Amino acid sequence: MTAADTSRKLIQYTAETCVDCGLCVAQCAFLKSTGSPLHIAQEILTSSNTHSNAATCAYDCSMCKLCSAVCPVDARPAEMLTELRNYVQSCNLFDLKKYSPLLSYEKSGRRFPFKDSIIPKGCDTAFFPGCTLPALFPTATIAAYSSLKYKDKKLGLILDCCSKPSKMLGLKELHGIAITELSDRITKHGIKRILTGCPNCHMTLKEFSPAFEVISIYEELYNLNITTVTPYISEITIHDPCVTRYEDNIHNCIRNLLTRAGIRITEMKHSKRKTVCCGEGGALSFHNPDYADNWSEKRITEAQKTNLPMGTYCAGCVNFLSPNYPTTHILDLLMVKRKEIPKPVQFPFNYANRLLLRCSARLK
Repeated sequence: MTAADTSRKLIQYTAETCVDCGLCVAQCAFLKSTGSPLHIAQEILTSSNTHSNAATCAYDCSMCKLCSAVCPVDARPAEMLTELRNYVQSCNLFDLKKYSPLLSYEKSGRRFPFKDSIIPKGCDTAFFPGCTLPALFPTATIAAYSSLKYKDKKLGLILDCCSKPSKMLGLKELHGIAITELSDRITKHGIKRILTGCPNCHMTLKEFSPAFEVISIYEELYNLNITTVTPYISEITIHDPCVTRYEDNIHNCIRNLLTRAGIRITEMKHSKRKTVCCGEGGALSFHNPDYADNWSEKRITEAQKTNLPMGTYCAGCVNFLSPNYPTTHILDLLMVKRKEIPKPVQFPFNYANRLLLRCSARLK
């Protein structure tokens, strides 16, 4: 089935299922401007030209899937928009030149010197921290790895990129090649369990349905009762990354870890399955920064109502939100002794930090 066939099939499904109730439109600046999923689907079905135009408009979407989460009839608008991006790239309808910094970041993560494997003899579990977590929070990443390795001397470490940017931008074939190579590499090492530090890596690997089990590091930290430091914040509100929207076990483990560390939690209006995007989703800031800022303002406004700093378990979310609101990474909060919320590092130190993790891990 071609990309056009797949997208048209989902468009038809959305057109037949959506009842135009307005629940998703009320949540999203993109849909308020473009029209409801029913409107988009019906417009596409009337003309091949409209199909191409609407598909291009999918790059104004944050890909956060809140529309599908609030949908009362399971019209699957998020899946439709995802496939529209795939269709665009299969037909070369939208130039990705403006996204070149993001794609270059992905490419570097899959090459030396950032790519590496530390696999002890008899290893069946490996930590996969991803690119951005060790780049922005190297001390927390190393501390988590060390704590887990204390429990499991044979714990491995795999440094690589999950190729989420390619997947997100509609480069389905390119992503398929990259994720297959990564999965094969992990399997050849005899790894049965991968512990993910990044929610984007977690979902990208999990959705590929690999031969190995994909587990969030927070689930492992909680289940193994890993000792944490005295936190530098005593009360917090949690921003759940939109990519883990349906990962109930991660939501629960995060909150249980924080509670066990003595941290009080006040929830925002939108959390867990109904969380909102931080603004970074869908690489929206590269194409439509106004929509990206709209999501960021929405999230920060809710946090301000709690009068508490935000904590999240996505390094990208921290990086996007922290310039305008006190935001910390939960792994840093639990694993690093500090007196105050740290500021994420900037280029080129983020690249240096990834090399620091690699070198530090090899010395352990």
